Amino acid sequence: MKKQLATIRIAQTSDYSTCLPLFRTLYHGDIGPDFKQTFENFVNSEDGVIMLAERSSKVIGILVGSYHLDIDWEGRIAKIDALIVEETYRMKGIGKKLVQRFITMARRKKCKSIKSRINRKNVVAQKLHKSLGFTEADTYEYFLDLKECMHAKE
Repeated sequence: MKKQLATIRIAQTSDYSTCLPLFRTLYHGDIGPDFKQTFENFVNSEDGVIMLAERSSKVIGILVGSYHLDIDWEGRIAKIDALIVEETYRMKGIGKKLVQRFITMARRKKCKSIKSRINRKNVVAQKLHKSLGFTEADTYEYFLDLKECMHAKE
């Protein structure tokens, strides 16, 4: 019998410190002062989820997802906000397992689609998403940082 490489579970607020090293890697050390509160909000919200891949009680992968209404899809959609696997465990199916579990959760929540934003240079992430049936959108994503922007007045 083949030993399972990782188990997947939903994060709890007490998991914050064990997740922090992977988040620091994902965000290149750019963790803001509100990050812990945001982590806890995702864990405690019906509109968010943080899933962990663990091996021997060590977090080796994280998927952060959210759910919201979308007018284009005429209903609820899911979004993969972040996905990271510890470098030594990459290319072993951990990311795929996390995304597959999120797909299952999105179906249970009656979502019509899942969006996932990935870096255009990340060929491995592109292959992973395509292998799971995702298609590349033709749109570009723009954002407006409301904390910094004074141009968008009401």
